[in-house]
Amino acid sequence: MKFVKFAVAIVAFLAFQNLQAQSATAKWAPLNEYHELLSKTFHPAEGGNLTPIKNSHDALVQKSEALDVTTMPADLKTSKAVENIAVLQKLTKKLSELITNRAPDVEIMRTFQNVHDVFHRIEEACNHPNR
Repeated sequence: MKFVKFAVAIVAFLAFQNLQAQSATAKWAPLNEYHELLSKTFHPAEGGNLTPIKNSHDALVQKSEALDVTTMPADLKTSKAVENIAVLQKLTKKLSELITNRAPDVEIMRTFQNVHDVFHRIEEACNHPNR
């Protein structure tokens, strides 16, 4: 019986953590839209398939430009989040330029990994402003 209670507590804790991690994208539609396209293109790239990002890089730039901090929900707006949004926008444009200029896949993937990492820093800054 103790094990069952412990297991239920662990599942509840993990569900709460997952809900918190999704809160920034749930509260701000442009961030959610960026995340959806990022996910659809980044996960295939991790497996070596860069075709999705090569076909969608312009759309990713448009979605990064829609991340206007003046329309960002106040409870998500932190100095770290604002700073990282500017970095994300620059990196997304750089990624697009690399693809347009037919840079080597390894260089595209390195920049794409940086885009992905900065996105997660934004989520972290929005969801945990005191860290």
